[in-house]
Amino acid sequence: MDDFDFEQYEREAAERDARMKKREEDAVADITKYFDRIHDYLSNYNNLLIGAFFALAQFQENISRWTILFPVANLWFLIIINYRQMKNARFMANITTTPIDEIDKYGKSISRTNALSLYAIISTFGVTVAFLCYLAIY
Repeated sequence: MDDFDFEQYEREAAERDARMKKREEDAVADITKYFDRIHDYLSNYNNLLIGAFFALAQFQENISRWTILFPVANLWFLIIINYRQMKNARFMANITTTPIDEIDKYGKSISRTNALSLYAIISTFGVTVAFLCYLAIY
């Protein structure tokens, strides 16, 4: 007990805090990376749905070509989300020079973008269900 080295304990604690801070920064970067990958998959899948709706409208006379608007609207929704993510990433790149009030504003924007990402997954699922219904009915 008498050999307790307080300075060594502080160094170890500082090293541990630095490692934890690095892990935290890596986790934030990973979250952004995974959101980007999810949106890439959704965009690619949505492009597939656009082709599928075109093909379905071409081969089935009962289906209006206006049904293509479902996946096209969803594509525009995904583009808007990607634009918002780009704005958020641009903001995060300059966060150390940004005033506190703007940080609060963009924090809310990032939360809204995350909610929109969930809505994009749901809307893509909805477009898929619509396609399957058209496919099954006609």
